[in-house]
Amino acid sequence: MAPVPGPSQRPPGRPLRRRPPSRFPFLAVSLAGVSVVLGAIGLQQVTAQPTERITFVVEEGLPHGITQESVEAAAEGIALSHEPFTLHVVERELEWDEYSNGETGDADIMLSIGNDPEDPDLALHDATRVAFAGEDYGDDYSTAATIRETFVNNRTLGHGPHAIIGAALTAADLKFDPGVRTPLLWAPLAALPMFAAILVMYRWMGRRRDERARYRAFGEAQLRLARAVLELETLQLRVEVAGAQLDRTLQARLQNDGKRVRGLTRDLARTEQSLVADLDRTSPPLKARSAEQLEADLQQFAADTLDLQRRADVLAQAAEVRSGHAGSRSILDRLALPLLQSIDEVLAHHDRYPAEARALVAHRARLLAIAQEVAAGVVTGTSPDREHDDGAHPGAPGATSGGPDADAQAAGLVTNHGRLLERWNAVEKDIRATAARMSRRVASPKTVPNATHVRTMNEAVDKRSRARVSAATAGATDSFTGLRAALGLGHGIDLGPLQATERVLELIDRRETDGQPAPLPPVTGSMPAIPSGLVVLVLPLMFSLGAGFVVSAQIEDSHIQYGRTLTGDRPLADLQVYGDPAAVAGPVEPREADPQTQADSLDLEYIRERMAKSLEFNEEGALLPADVELTVAILPAEQYIDYGPDPEYDHRIAIDYWDLLEAQQEVKQDVAAEFPEVLDPRTGDVALGQAILPVWILEDGTYAFDNFLTGEFSVGVSSRMGAYSFTGTKPTVHGAGDMADVSLGWRVAYELEDLGRAMEYNRLTVDNVSPAAVFWAVFLSAWTGILTVIMLGLAVIEAGRRRVGTATVRRQLSGLRTDLEQLALGLDLSRLDMVAVLGLDSATGGRAEQADQRLYESALVTAWREVDALERLPRREQRGEAWEARVNHVRRLVTTLATQQADVARRADELLRSQRFG
Repeated sequence: MAPVPGPSQRPPGRPLRRRPPSRFPFLAVSLAGVSVVLGAIGLQQVTAQPTERITFVVEEGLPHGITQESVEAAAEGIALSHEPFTLHVVERELEWDEYSNGETGDADIMLSIGNDPEDPDLALHDATRVAFAGEDYGDDYSTAATIRETFVNNRTLGHGPHAIIGAALTAADLKFDPGVRTPLLWAPLAALPMFAAILVMYRWMGRRRDERARYRAFGEAQLRLARAVLELETLQLRVEVAGAQLDRTLQARLQNDGKRVRGLTRDLARTEQSLVADLDRTSPPLKARSAEQLEADLQQFAADTLDLQRRADVLAQAAEVRSGHAGSRSILDRLALPLLQSIDEVLAHHDRYPAEARALVAHRARLLAIAQEVAAGVVTGTSPDREHDDGAHPGAPGATSGGPDADAQAAGLVTNHGRLLERWNAVEKDIRATAARMSRRVASPKTVPNATHVRTMNEAVDKRSRARVSAATAGATDSFTGLRAALGLGHGIDLGPLQATERVLELIDRRETDGQPAPLPPVTGSMPAIPSGLVVLVLPLMFSLGAGFVVSAQIEDSHIQYGRTLTGDRPLADLQVYGDPAAVAGPVEPREADPQTQADSLDLEYIRERMAKSLEFNEEGALLPADVELTVAILPAEQYIDYGPDPEYDHRIAIDYWDLLEAQQEVKQDVAAEFPEVLDPRTGDVALGQAILPVWILEDGTYAFDNFLTGEFSVGVSSRMGAYSFTGTKPTVHGAGDMADVSLGWRVAYELEDLGRAMEYNRLTVDNVSPAAVFWAVFLSAWTGILTVIMLGLAVIEAGRRRVGTATVRRQLSGLRTDLEQLALGLDLSRLDMVAVLGLDSATGGRAEQADQRLYESALVTAWREVDALERLPRREQRGEAWEARVNHVRRLVTTLATQQADVARRADELLRSQRFG
């Protein structure tokens, strides 16, 4: 015999090479680090507060109380920027070189607070009055116009120094803030690398899992090959011993099967060596397999070693049976057990088909009698028509002494076992014929056979048969069918009569379940199932696109945010009146529950009540966002302003803009003379938390409101404070017409609502990011975020499902142990029932019953050992489909054994009762 290359000496199951460190974990950690860094940067950008002071250079002689000292006092603690800069304030018009060429000297920005009397910037703000160092104002026209607009808004509100501060803060936001402050951009930017890290780790874990499974499978294949190599000599010896006594046809078949096993072993040993070289990366570069080819060859190697193991097992068992070896008893028992269990289930329906049932009982007894002859070492040479031979055969153990020589005895054993297989095959043929007749009786004659029905029936029967064999042989289905083929059983049918009896059981199950014999499979409807890809990809994609469009549309006006929900919840803090309320004409026929005079309506509690009551009818309304102490200044209009009727609207008056600005300064000084806390002495502007509402009393007793003069000043893009100049220069006249019965206090409450709304829309900043960038950032983050949630959710669900399923199977395994203990406790009683009771009344003289009991105990031992093996597995291996399948096989075997034990007890009890009572 040619030597067979030995298997690799490396322990199977261990990694075959030292893998270089994977780049995937490093990449995942790096991406996660990038995500953390971006998140930290974004958090710092979003929450960053300006800390750099703004420097002011104010020329002398400016109007509105704007001086170097007053501006610096107003700037204290609030004039801060993210980048330091200098603002130079002048009154003159800027020169061409200043606003067009950026020649601003040492200043970063120049602001002219002067105006052309012919164009007071009430409609279009003059961007040429703002200059940036080293830049043309046209390059930042919008920024220049907005800075100038903020100054004009504050000037219209009566501010002086704070008008400069408002313009400076607007410049700090638009020109000297390089950061991006919106979380709508930073959150997606931080989320994207994290999602990529999750994907990379998921891919790496999958590859690691596949790699571990690949090496584990390769190690198991190596172990199978090693065992085959070690047992090859023993197998060859068995084949030679068996073949020496067989006829030439059977001898040639065994020899050919042995050659195939040996050749396959030799080829697989060479393949293993080349695979180990490739895995260890020691193969020459030109001979090394590609990654795809290596994966395919590893899978093929595992499949080939399984086939080798099956062929070797089948060949060894066939040689034992052919040569009459002592192990042939257990081999034939393994062939008989699934068939006998299936027949027992069929016989449970004996009352429906009595004739066929009696025939199956006889066939079953004949098969068991043959098995018992082999177990007892008595193999007769009778024909299939004879049940048994009571004389001792020369091949029996007790007949060796004084008989023929060893060769003659061996030849006799081979001959007798050949006849035994012929008798076995004949019994199987009778079982198939009887089961076929029973199947025709079970099936309805109305059933129209067709290709679909035949195919589904055959598939169901084959599945049942293989499950039966797997349960009885601990999963060795392939060896079972191969052994039958090697012994020449079944006449070309893999599972022999087992398929015939399982067909009977399948027909009975279908008839009992559906009420119809052998029902046709349901026709698939035209409605297609929703593909999982639609849920995983398309729906998140559509949702993310919508989110991107919505957010990008909002970001375009995020600096304005008109229509947003107001949050002010502060009532008016205090109220005081400057001037004589009696100068205002009283309300004509005051409304019910309203004050009767204007003086009575200027009451703090009444105004608070009116403001709170208006919220009941306006869901979008709110109170003040901060504490405000209000001074209502009732002023004779002719003493402060020159006014006339508005040419366009009868219910308005027209005030000259410059006259209004001078009047506001006089009003502040007059009110401060009586209530000094109203003004800030350092700046001359209204103090923070204070507000003055000038009420212009006209000659006929009617009145009009001026803008609020408050400690709040307009800051930011399109602030509503002072944004509309006509509210001051063209105020509405009240106290006449249809609304003459509305009190002054009621209207003050209404004006305070507008003040609260303007305060909430003040100090708005610009998000320095384009809507397109926000769209893509939000789209990608939403899409990846949803996919991450779906992926993690599916992983959690799958892990939970597997855990619950594994726990359930473990409980089933524990229950199987309890069931086996109960069966073991009843083993003595089972022997009495089967052998002592039923065996005495048997046509075979008890031999069939002895074989039946022996097969029952053999299956019980097999189930017990399988449960022990499953329970001894490491905890990490007590999961997965293969483990659950093994538990299900044992569960089905234990159920069959329990049913068999109960059936034996029932039959024994019926026999004893009939003998006792006749």
